[in-house]
Amino acid sequence: MKITKLWEGLKQIANGDYVLEGDLISEEIIEIDLDDRLVVRGSVVSKKGIAIRYGIKAGEGIEAGCGIKAGEGIEAGYGIKAGWGIEAGYGIKAGWGIEAGWGITAGEGITAGEGIEAGWGITAGWGITAGEGIKAKTFICSEKRIFAGICVYHTNENCEKEIRCAELRKGEICFGDLVIQK
Repeated sequence: MKITKLWEGLKQIANGDYVLEGDLISEEIIEIDLDDRLVVRGSVVSKKGIAIRYGIKAGEGIEAGCGIKAGEGIEAGYGIKAGWGIEAGYGIKAGWGIEAGWGITAGEGITAGEGIEAGWGITAGWGITAGEGIKAKTFICSEKRIFAGICVYHTNENCEKEIRCAELRKGEICFGDLVIQK
C-alpha cells in the first residue's frame, strides 16, 4: 500500500502536515511517500512493515509485523511495536511503551510513557526516557542522559527503574538502576 498526496480522504493542513481520519491498516507494507509528516487520527497497523519518507504521528498505536523506518520522527499516542527494528531520523515518542524484536535507533531522543524494550540494542542521538524500565539484549548507547522510572502513575517504590543491557556503551544514567546482564 502506497500513500501519496492523492490518497482518498487525505487532507493537507496549514502547517504542511497531511491528516488522515480513522485507521490505516494493511496486510502489506505501508509506504508513505509524502513531502511532510502524516498524522493518522487512529492506529497505523501493517502485517509487514512501515516505511515513511518524513515523519508519522498516530493518535493511537503504530504496529508493524516487521520494521518501522522514518526519515524524521515517529510518534504515537499509545504504543509503538515492531517485530524487527524501529528507526527514526529524529525522535521516537510513545504515550505507552516502545518495543522492537531487534533494535531501536533514533537520531534524537527516545521517550516512552511506560517501558522501552529491544531484542538487540537501543541507540539515541540525544537522551532516553522511560516511565518504567529500559531493556536491551545487547547494548544501550545515548549521546546524552538516560532516565528510567520517571512514572507519574506509580510511587517511587512501585515503579520499574531497571536499565538492563549487556553493555552501556555511552550515556549518563541520571535516574534508574543499571543492571548489566550477560
